[in-house]
Amino acid sequence: MVDLHGHLLPGIDDGAKDLAQALNMARQAVADGIVISVLTPHHLNGVYRNPARHVREQCANFCSELRSHGIALDVRPGSECHLVPELPAALAEGSALTIADRKRAVLVELPVHSVPLGATSILEDILAMGLRPLIAHPERNGELIATTEKLAEWIEMGCLAQVTAQSCTGQFGPQIQDAARRMVCAGLVQVMASDAHRDRRRIPQLSRGRDVVAQWTSPDVARLLTEDIPRGLADGQDVDADQVRGALPARGRGFAGWLRRLRAGSGAALEDSQRS
Repeated sequence: MVDLHGHLLPGIDDGAKDLAQALNMARQAVADGIVISVLTPHHLNGVYRNPARHVREQCANFCSELRSHGIALDVRPGSECHLVPELPAALAEGSALTIADRKRAVLVELPVHSVPLGATSILEDILAMGLRPLIAHPERNGELIATTEKLAEWIEMGCLAQVTAQSCTGQFGPQIQDAARRMVCAGLVQVMASDAHRDRRRIPQLSRGRDVVAQWTSPDVARLLTEDIPRGLADGQDVDADQVRGALPARGRGFAGWLRRLRAGSGAALEDSQRS
């Protein structure tokens, strides 16, 4: 499996506190079957600023430590970039990192409680640069929990979405688990990641979330979210978001009809489509 979102780099943000904890997290990832981890410290969120050069240096140092300790985890640099107006300029000048430093997609984070004004315009600016925004854990955003229509519009624009494995297993509570289920079953999610921060509780683990998604949908969808699509993004490939919807059981394909109506300008609500 491939984990595109994790805070393993020690002492750089609110993730691993020190090298010992970071190495333990890497061992946990390997034990879970994760072969590639993109290291994504927070950037531009008002608390942490981790410019690209610094993240690359820290990732290279951590890679050396992994080799010296015999831990077979392929780590690659990235960032969890807060969705702020200056993000497109930071990406253009190279001070904000793309996923695995491949310059094809970028992990973007929303505020916890709301979708900020101008969010769609910022995402459009990023798309116009030839980059695909990967929306981090939309199931944990208060506004997107209430309605998935905004997320669906972003996916139609060309964005991707990443659900957190522990949201799917219920670790963050039933409301977030239900939002994750609705988003996954509607074909709005293309990637599952751990968003690991520690070696206890919020650990780098995908297998349990993968199994839950397989129960919700199918083993093929679970494989796409944890293996095929994240590996493609980590390798800098263009990915087809429609393959997830194509792998959904028939009961989960109502979203495709909603998209057709959206393209036709009908303005039909996503929730109506899901009930039909």
